Amino acid sequence: MRLTIGVKLFIGYFIISSAIVWFVIDKISIRVTKGIDEAAEEVMIDSSNLLAQMISNNIEYDQINVDKVHHLISGYLDREIDASIYSVTKKSPNLQVYIANKDGVIIYDSTGKRKGQDYSRWNDVYLTLKGKYGKRSSALDPENKAPTSDQKAMYVAAPIYHNNEIFGVLTTVKPTVDLKPYVLEQKDQIEKYAIYLFLISLLFGAGASYAVSRGTNKLIKYTTSLSKGESAVAPKIRQVEFDELSKAIEKLRVDLEGREYVEEYINTMAHELRTPITGIRATAENLLMPMEDEQRKRFINNILESNKKMDLLVNRLLNLSRIERRDKLDKVEKIDVKTLIEEVIKAPTRIGNITSRSIKVDYDIEREFSIKAEKLLAEQAIGNIIDNAIDFTPKGSTIEIKVSESNTCVKIQVLDQGPGVPEHARKQLFRRFFSSSRPDTGKRGNGLGLRFVKKIMNLHGGKVSLKNRFMENGAVATLKFPL
Repeated sequence: MRLTIGVKLFIGYFIISSAIVWFVIDKISIRVTKGIDEAAEEVMIDSSNLLAQMISNNIEYDQINVDKVHHLISGYLDREIDASIYSVTKKSPNLQVYIANKDGVIIYDSTGKRKGQDYSRWNDVYLTLKGKYGKRSSALDPENKAPTSDQKAMYVAAPIYHNNEIFGVLTTVKPTVDLKPYVLEQKDQIEKYAIYLFLISLLFGAGASYAVSRGTNKLIKYTTSLSKGESAVAPKIRQVEFDELSKAIEKLRVDLEGREYVEEYINTMAHELRTPITGIRATAENLLMPMEDEQRKRFINNILESNKKMDLLVNRLLNLSRIERRDKLDKVEKIDVKTLIEEVIKAPTRIGNITSRSIKVDYDIEREFSIKAEKLLAEQAIGNIIDNAIDFTPKGSTIEIKVSESNTCVKIQVLDQGPGVPEHARKQLFRRFFSSSRPDTGKRGNGLGLRFVKKIMNLHGGKVSLKNRFMENGAVATLKFPL
């Protein structure tokens, strides 16, 4: 069973959303645990310093009154509490306290387990006696060498001052397990909201997948109808990409349907060719009859002129048909640009038309420059552009050819001094069979030259354009051959 693009999109969206939700829950859970630890540590700092200050006020004869300390701490531990912290209820105090003298020996411990032990090497006592911030996170039971996270505790110390000197250290101890209910509560909330977000994103993904499937289904139905030769209207689709594709298909449909028009046009041309053929035959028959030499010469010239036009039209059609079936170049070679242009200008078929107009060539290239092209096609492209300029440039005018280079292409521009491109013709210049009237004779060409040039440039990966000159009469045709 083949999956549709909508189903594939939804599956991909589901996998990505699941991965993101898992990643967010995992990372935020870690951050929440760390945040709760940091918040607890901040409160413990205040508690330690408050108790240390109270102990400082109970130092008599250079001795800490342990009995008073015991009475104070035990009273704190015996208090009853009924506090609801969100969904967690706290019933009794659970902060442990111990005091070390200036030698690091424990002189008081609220649990009674640490008294008399040397804690001078534990970070909380060691750093505080050095005048630094002392804290550590280690096992609640010093005998436990490999504690789990639930078996650890946070130790935060504060200095006890006497006569402006550090006289001892008071450390508050908070078992990690006491913070676990708050961590679990926050994790539960995060997971709940993550699930809500995941469900919402899935609904959004399902909607997006449906929209994509709907668009593709419309396109499939439309193209299927076209393939069956049925009458179909291009569907309107909200998605921009599918809408553009639908328009492209519609344009292709119009072009394909336009083939009938082209075939009809070719039939019309064939009919028009039949007329001069008939005239040629009639003229030839007349030549069999006695007549003066001057009249005979005129008939012969008419035959030759008609034959020339028909031959040109047929050759153009054949060349265009042949090149439009190609999708790549055959014989690519390095061609010197200057030599190429000179050979095109001096071609025997072109010399006669150029004599009544001047050609000016300007090379903005400091060195010998070559392009990779199929020589015959390159000659035909440049030749067609020059022929077009000759047709539209009045006799006695100048045709300019400018050659320049950039980092990406060699640019050949042909500038004429004719009437320029009419506004209505600008979008149709490269369409097959489209042509404009010549300014001197009023006759039209066969409308195949520019189309031929465009196909040649496409095969070379280049570009062709034709537009009016800026602030001057005439048009400029530009060929860009890529380097």
